[in-house]
Amino acid sequence: MNRFFRILFMIFLFLSAGVFQIGRAEAKMVSVGLSIEKASIKVSSSSSITATDARGKRHPIGTSAVFRSSGKGSASVGSRTFTLPVTLSSGHPLSFNGRRYRGTFRILRGKSGITLVNVLDLEDYLRGVLKMEVNPAWHMEAVKAQAVVSRTYALRSIQQNNGKNGYDLGDSVLSQVYRGMNAEDKRADEAIRATKGVVVKYSGSVAFTPFHSDSGGATADVSTVWGGTIPYLRGVKEPFPPSSPNSTWEARLSRAQVEKALRQSGADVGSLRALRIGDVDPFGRSNTLTAVGTKGTKHVKSHSFRMAAGSTVIKSTSFSLASPSAGTSPVPLPVPVPRTEKQKQLPAKEVPTSNTPMSASEERQLTALTEQGIFNSEELMDMLMNPEKRKGYLIRALRTTRPVQPSPGPLPAFPSTGGSFVFRGKGWGHGVGLSQWGAKKMAEKGWDYKKIIQHYYPGTTVGSM
Repeated sequence: MNRFFRILFMIFLFLSAGVFQIGRAEAKMVSVGLSIEKASIKVSSSSSITATDARGKRHPIGTSAVFRSSGKGSASVGSRTFTLPVTLSSGHPLSFNGRRYRGTFRILRGKSGITLVNVLDLEDYLRGVLKMEVNPAWHMEAVKAQAVVSRTYALRSIQQNNGKNGYDLGDSVLSQVYRGMNAEDKRADEAIRATKGVVVKYSGSVAFTPFHSDSGGATADVSTVWGGTIPYLRGVKEPFPPSSPNSTWEARLSRAQVEKALRQSGADVGSLRALRIGDVDPFGRSNTLTAVGTKGTKHVKSHSFRMAAGSTVIKSTSFSLASPSAGTSPVPLPVPVPRTEKQKQLPAKEVPTSNTPMSASEERQLTALTEQGIFNSEELMDMLMNPEKRKGYLIRALRTTRPVQPSPGPLPAFPSTGGSFVFRGKGWGHGVGLSQWGAKKMAEKGWDYKKIIQHYYPGTTVGSM
């Protein structure tokens, strides 16, 4: 789904092992939250629905029913009241919100409403995910690779959440996008069947398998994005030139836009005078930016700046920075000195709370951060159960805590003269783990799905759960 603080719990997990023990890996069932903490939930089916209450008693409720929260651990349908949890089943697929789902539904008691959960086989769950994450028309080995990576990602999330709040995963970008039977596809199903039960492992445990659209030529080291060190999530060069719709891109930001993104990413320099790329990785990807303004010079992680500016605007951190106005000459700045003073980190339990509603801009930022996998499942669940912490998590996620490493030499900086700062980049996404467009190219060049996966997650093995 970055700011070092936000991954305090993630770092603990990553540094201790970098993986999750198989544990519940043998479990083939998964529960997916479809509608959380609602006053009412409407379900339907083309055949009669049976509701089994908490006492195990079965009740026919027809082909359509609206469950309303009644408080005190119960829900009502018309004049009848059911003790929660209630399990719903039918001879035909159940439907909710215009989508059909395999398996059963479960209605749970929440803190302020009722929650609808879809319980189904893990492989059936993938059938509702894969088309949302990759084009099924691509080469089959690329689709297989995505199937294995998505299965692994789901399994790891299941193990981490351990059924907290009554379900394992959400159905949005907070987990993986899941659309039930509406998203099923014959070629995607073929890839799932061909790789049934296959996952990515590291030292015998389920690996953390983030993925993104296009690396732009080389993937990013996880330490430069979310912090921590994971042996199999280091930057690797693509073996073939990328050819996605976002192989190259350009974004122009005004000085005001850059200043705002800097403030939101924890590097308020006041009125911006100059901006330059600081540290870069071995493949030329920007790790940090250096900003000079009326309040001094500050360094910010490029990933933090990207998320603050907008992940659909600055599409990756593999970019160069051009002059804001024609005829402006680059002005060299001194190489930044590594910071040695360790900044304080807030434990997850100490994330500040706020009853002030989040602005539309803050909501967009938080959504963008979750789309990129910035928050781990523990943090996401904490935000879900404690909405007053959402702003605190956003602020923490946008802060910069990693020391800035010196660049190999002074790179050009561009003074702001009122024109636009031009970012010219390659690829799309956070850059960590599998590149979907890179996998497509490898498959077209004859690589099988296992070879593709082991390229992006070096040191891992691909085998059965």
